[in-house]
Formats: sequence, C-alpha cells, structure tokens
Amino acid sequence: MSAFLKLMCVFAFGALLPAGPLDDQTLSDSKRAAIEQAVLEANEQTTRAAQDLDVDRLFSFMLDTGKGSVIQSGVLVLTREQALSQTRNNFRGISRIEYRWKQRHVTVISPTVALLVGEGESSATTAQGATFVTPFAQTAVFVLTGGQWKILHAHHSSPVRR
Repeated sequence: MSAFLKLMCVFAFGALLPAGPLDDQTLSDSKRAAIEQAVLEANEQTTRAAQDLDVDRLFSFMLDTGKGSVIQSGVLVLTREQALSQTRNNFRGISRIEYRWKQRHVTVISPTVALLVGEGESSATTAQGATFVTPFAQTAVFVLTGGQWKILHAHHSSPVRR
C-alpha cells in the first residue's frame, strides 16, 4: 500500500472515532456549571440515602442495566437488582455510616451525560459498636432521564490495607 493511501486510511479512521467530551463551544459556561451542580446534588442525595441506611432510596437513583450496573472493590455486578441485593447484605449489621468526600469532580460529556469522580473515606459503625474507617474512590456515570440525573454505572473501590 502506498504511503499516500496509508495516510488517507489513518485520516478516514480518525474521522470515524467518537468525539471526546464536549468542547468549550458546545455548551455555555453557565449551562455546564448548572449540569455540574445538578450532578453534585444528585450525588449528595445518594450519599444522604446511604448514610440513612435507606438502600431502596439509594437505589432509586440507579438505572437498570444488564451490562454492568456496579463494580465494587473489583467485583462486577451486572444488574441493578444484584447490586441492590449485595448492598442490602453489606448494610446488615451496620448501625451507622458516614461518608466524607475529600474531593469530587464532574466532567460534562454531553447535555445529558456526566461523569463524577471522587475520593473520600467512610466511617461505619457495627451493631456491636466497632467503628471502621475506610478510604474509597468512586466514579459514576450520570444520565439525565425524565428530568432527573440517575446513575447508569458506578465504580466504588477501597485500597487494600497493608
């Protein structure tokens, strides 16, 4: 294949690749800021639901998918129902939990899709009174559906303690 033809294939292939996050021309600064704020508020609501140990309310923010709803500490959970069951099991024996976010960042991908990344620590107290503090990192893909920001996929992990 000639060098010219190879170069044309590279350009043609590049044109077929999906676009990255929105460029600064697509959304106004105020619209982008409003989306970021709305996603942070939705994340706050999920955090409050978890701190209230209200698993059903927590999962009211999760969309159902059979393609990977949650990854938690390296374990892929394919459906919302499986993740709901796993979370209920994880909350058994917990009398209190608190999440302290150290940082959260939102990347607006489109007017209806955003990515939240963050880190912090959780403090869980068991029914027997023992308290465990664990650092965590989280990513969540939020989509706007029916006028509300919902989580399509979440990834939550804690570093291995040594």
